Amino acid sequence: MSEAETADPRRMLPVASGRTVAVCLWRMLAGRRVALCGIVALFLIEAGLALVFPLVIGTLVDTVIAARGSGVPVTFWWNVALLAATAAAAGLVTWVAMRALARLAETVVAELREGYVEAALDLPRATIESAGTGDVVTRASDDIAQISGTLPDVLPRLSVSILTMTLVATALAVLDPWFLAGFALTVPLYALTVRWYLRVAPGVYVAERAAESARGHDVLGTLTQLPTVTAHRLEHRQLARIKAAAWLTVRWAMRTRIVQNRLFGRLNVAEALGLLAVLGIGVRLALSGATTTGEVTAAALLYLRTALPIAELLFLMDELQSALASLGRIIGVTTTRADAAESEIPTEAGPIVELAGVNFAYRPGRPVLSTIYTRIDRRTVLAVVGPTGSGKSTLAALIAGVHLPTSGDVLRRVDPRRIVTVTQETHVFAGTVRDNLTLAAPDATDDQVVLALKQVDADHIVGLLPDGLDTQVGDGGHALTAAQAQHLALARLALADPLLVILDEATAEADTADTALLDRAAATVTGGRSALVIAHRLSQARAADRIIVLEGGHLVETGTHDDLVAAGGRYAGLWAAWDAGR
Repeated sequence: MSEAETADPRRMLPVASGRTVAVCLWRMLAGRRVALCGIVALFLIEAGLALVFPLVIGTLVDTVIAARGSGVPVTFWWNVALLAATAAAAGLVTWVAMRALARLAETVVAELREGYVEAALDLPRATIESAGTGDVVTRASDDIAQISGTLPDVLPRLSVSILTMTLVATALAVLDPWFLAGFALTVPLYALTVRWYLRVAPGVYVAERAAESARGHDVLGTLTQLPTVTAHRLEHRQLARIKAAAWLTVRWAMRTRIVQNRLFGRLNVAEALGLLAVLGIGVRLALSGATTTGEVTAAALLYLRTALPIAELLFLMDELQSALASLGRIIGVTTTRADAAESEIPTEAGPIVELAGVNFAYRPGRPVLSTIYTRIDRRTVLAVVGPTGSGKSTLAALIAGVHLPTSGDVLRRVDPRRIVTVTQETHVFAGTVRDNLTLAAPDATDDQVVLALKQVDADHIVGLLPDGLDTQVGDGGHALTAAQAQHLALARLALADPLLVILDEATAEADTADTALLDRAAATVTGGRSALVIAHRLSQARAADRIIVLEGGHLVETGTHDDLVAAGGRYAGLWAAWDAGR
């Protein structure tokens, strides 16, 4: 397997080990284990009832042969009635078991899905950014679907197959030990098949899942950033990436099908050889008078009954390998905790954030930020200004925890859940306005929502909407302007009541009519809080307690607005140019 054919593991979210998967599954079944045992018992009863058929058929064959020319004996009809009653009972037991299993299994899968989403939302932003949306979404969709379609049947099918083989082996031995010997001849063939499959299959399924995640990452990344792709004329480059990822997925899918076909072929060969052995032994015993035609018929039908559970077990292994690969990818996220290296130390002492000798590069040898020393004091606003490409948004991402520094330290004395970022690109979620606002505080009342809107002077926006807070917005809903979306995002921030606010050009989309309104809203949410403001307009920088100037990734100036203007340096030049252009 070449490096080109494998997804980059550094981009993927973690995958849990088999031991961790087993522990988590056992924990999830707490309070349900007795019910699960009852369901398994029902399936075992159904398996036992299914074995009545070949035994009764053998008896019927002997009865018909013995009664040739003398009419149909009464026992024949009793046996037919037994077959009908057994079939009805097996059907009823199966229906009850399947219904109970579906209720239990779907509940567990729903909890697993909810746990995954909750854990994914709690992951460090640096982890999500590194993995990309493709890996996150693929696990929530394809992997959950694979688990839902496979795992609920595993334990019942496994139990039924083992019991069926045990009962069939016993019945063959009772008919004649030689029949059991014929069946035993196939055991080494099945054992070799299992050994081969367990050596080959797991790695193929894991690689197939990783390739699907890489494909999802490229497709979603292209579609969600389509305006950027089009603006920079990257269509052919992105299509080439998607094509390469799609064909990589196809190649791994074909490899899994090849493994499956080889598995099925080996099973068919073993089953045919076993059936020939049982029939050959039966014919020899019948010719020697050691057994009857009905017993040979029953032995052949019993062997077919045993061949089916063996094939079921191996087919189950095939499905189980795929499902376990998916389950490991889900549980790998649910058991992940925030990296301790992020150094969040909630405390009331000292600046809320300190950067000491911070360097950062997206690619080795191409630094974006170099030797940054700065701080954000408590309940003060730090503004960052500088030309495009100077590293302002990267600095905000480092402080927010989206990225980890290449070297140096970012020390946060605040719970990361109390840091809220609002960027220039504000997303409006599909749902009501209330839903969009209460994402920051799910338990907030309507009075609290209205108060947050009034704090940032956004209540007039809701007043203009056809259904107020119940107006549907986002995809397929009422269209909001970019300025309205940003204004509601600032209201959501107020509702969240963070300790550290990061505004990364959060009011940049405002036109002239909205500029003053959004600037006042931004000043309101930063008032009395610690804040980092990436200033799109220098009027925002002037209102800050302290300003730093970035140029080419270096911090070139720091101070208050008045001090920097008086110094006549880089900031003074930017201010003069901006002031003249107003």
